[in-house]
Amino acid sequence: MSRFLQLAPMQAMTDIFFMNTYHEIFGGFDEMMTPYILASSKSPIKQGRLKKNFSQINKNITLVPQLLSNEPEGFLHYANLFYEIGFKKVNLNLGCPFPFVTKKIRGAGLLPFPDKIEYLIKNILPELKPELSIKIRLGLYDKNEIIPIIDILNRYNINEVIIHPRTAVQKYEGKADIEFFRKIYSKFSVPVIYNGDIVSKKDVERLDSYFPDIKGYMIGRGAFVNPFITNEIKGSSFHESEKTEKYKQLYFALYDHYKQKTLNHRGLLDRMKELWWYFSQSFETGDKFYSELRRINNITEFESKVDEIFISNKLKKF
Repeated sequence: MSRFLQLAPMQAMTDIFFMNTYHEIFGGFDEMMTPYILASSKSPIKQGRLKKNFSQINKNITLVPQLLSNEPEGFLHYANLFYEIGFKKVNLNLGCPFPFVTKKIRGAGLLPFPDKIEYLIKNILPELKPELSIKIRLGLYDKNEIIPIIDILNRYNINEVIIHPRTAVQKYEGKADIEFFRKIYSKFSVPVIYNGDIVSKKDVERLDSYFPDIKGYMIGRGAFVNPFITNEIKGSSFHESEKTEKYKQLYFALYDHYKQKTLNHRGLLDRMKELWWYFSQSFETGDKFYSELRRINNITEFESKVDEIFISNKLKKF
């Protein structure tokens, strides 16, 4: 069974270059979602600038802009501009877990206030041109915070709800609460997409067995840990040598791009070490060589170590 797959928005990770590169090498995502864009009426943007910012996206990618907002005016301004330049769906972020966002009652910071969420949705939909998607966590502090929100979402014409079954205070620690997700899933009358801890085809098959009528899956970290995941879910397979070559193609495309964009070696190393926290999980001995990479502060030494990794380490079988 072919499943609907979305690339999750990961701030500073899934930028346009990453999306284009992943699409060209692997493909398989039906939609890709942008990292959040602050949609405030205090900082409106002009259509020309918005169009320029997204002009480099591959035309074969179906891109969904994600907007971070707690006010209808700002959300509508950005959402309807996106529609006018060709985007048919936008996403409302009710899931960002980071304190600098939640303290301003944005993202997951809205979850303890169902009345504010209803006010936002009720005042957005009558004037909204694109379809509305919502990405949500279980709560800010308590997973039961989502319960009253379900009834609110069911009352409105929403394209889909993407659920990450963790609270915001958990961030990405511990395991996604699949059991709690199972309890609330049947309460939704809007289409549901599951997001959280998907790194293999086996993960999707297990979730399929629980939720055979689910709309699909959103994959974030799994696209870095196992870049072949979309191909595997949709029925493709590669020989070990093919996988290594495709992985190298992805990595070195990203490396060359960030090397050109970064002004100094320290900034480049910081960026690549962040990527290797994910990439190291792709390899059988990833923990060992990641700790070695972290200690390297010389760009030439770092490049040599990466070459060695691709030569002497095997990719995991997920």
